[in-house]
Amino acid sequence: LSKREIESQTIEKFRIGYAPPGSHLLDKMQKEGFKTEQILACGLVREGDSVQSYDRFRNRVMFPISDLSGRTIGFGGRILGKGVPKYLNSPDTPLYKKSHNLYPLNVTRDEIRRRDFAILVEGYFDCIVPFQFGVKNIVASLGTSLTESQVQILGRYTRNVLINYDPDLAGTAAAMRSVDLFLEKGYRVNVLQLPKETDPDTFLRSE
Repeated sequence: LSKREIESQTIEKFRIGYAPPGSHLLDKMQKEGFKTEQILACGLVREGDSVQSYDRFRNRVMFPISDLSGRTIGFGGRILGKGVPKYLNSPDTPLYKKSHNLYPLNVTRDEIRRRDFAILVEGYFDCIVPFQFGVKNIVASLGTSLTESQVQILGRYTRNVLINYDPDLAGTAAAMRSVDLFLEKGYRVNVLQLPKETDPDTFLRSE
């Protein structure tokens, strides 16, 4: 986070944390009386090849995902160092549906409504770094292709969108699919394409 120039107040604002290696969360929750089935249902642990379960998120920077009331319903985790997947998200659970949420809409919705447009980006840092620079009308689609439900949720706050996905082939294709979805619902849409090999995070910090 320090290398990404993320300030302490930003870390607090977005409640960014850390999941250590091992199965500390599973051990702690079991000691507090939660059953393994409950913890599995929340997507916090996984079942191994044997009977043993283990923490889903290990050795990762953690981004809590909240509902519009600010309650944590899921997580995204970026691995520290090398490994795959680079980003790991909570699975769909009774509490959390990826296709029905935008990150971090509970924090940015008032600014989206005030400015009457939203900037749509791909990832967690692509939201957090611009927010730190004062660009606070911003959301991300949580590592999934934009869905009709997400478009409808955003429509509560604005009908104007600026899509700013990564300027690679995958990002360009995703932007075009998103344009179609927004236009079908009567939005006014623009696309911002940054220089090659940059994203909102790296571009703002370098420029």
